[in-house]
Amino acid sequence: MIMDKVKIDPSSNAYRLLNPGAVVLITVGDGKKDNLFAVTWNMPVRKEPGMIAILSGKRHYSYPFIARTGEFGVNVPDISIADAVYGCGTTTGYEVEDKFSRFGLTRRESEKIKAPLVKEAVAHLECRVCQMVDMGASSLIIAQILTAAANPQHFQKGTWNFENGLQLIHHLGGNRFGVTSQVITAQSPHNK
Repeated sequence: MIMDKVKIDPSSNAYRLLNPGAVVLITVGDGKKDNLFAVTWNMPVRKEPGMIAILSGKRHYSYPFIARTGEFGVNVPDISIADAVYGCGTTTGYEVEDKFSRFGLTRRESEKIKAPLVKEAVAHLECRVCQMVDMGASSLIIAQILTAAANPQHFQKGTWNFENGLQLIHHLGGNRFGVTSQVITAQSPHNK
């Protein structure tokens, strides 16, 4: 039986039909100060060279770091640090000087950028900004991936492996998250 659909106001929550994407922690820094914040609006935009995009509000504490340094880290969290991710996403660097300490996260030295990475994350990407697209109150930040690394237990043969208990988190709104914890294989219609 086909159910009728509920109308969604396009100006309020319609974007959540396309989300949830995996939430990430963005790290920024200039060698003297650093910060991190959660971003749900992120996506790959190119394979070769590898490029991603994130959306950041211009009033965010971390935005001037990105504008000034032209770089940032992307840290992929799993369920084990979901509370810290939520805390980093709902607390501003204007009020909390050290979000790493506040939320029990550990700085890890990066290879190609000044910003630290989050040691507890299951994967990291170090990025250099290529373009910042003005979106009014926010900017779409397009960046090239300079280097990337992932936990070999959870990322094998170029893809995520959920057989060892990996649970990536996806922001659903407010303090609600979903998890990805398994792979399914669709049957090709060409093999029937």
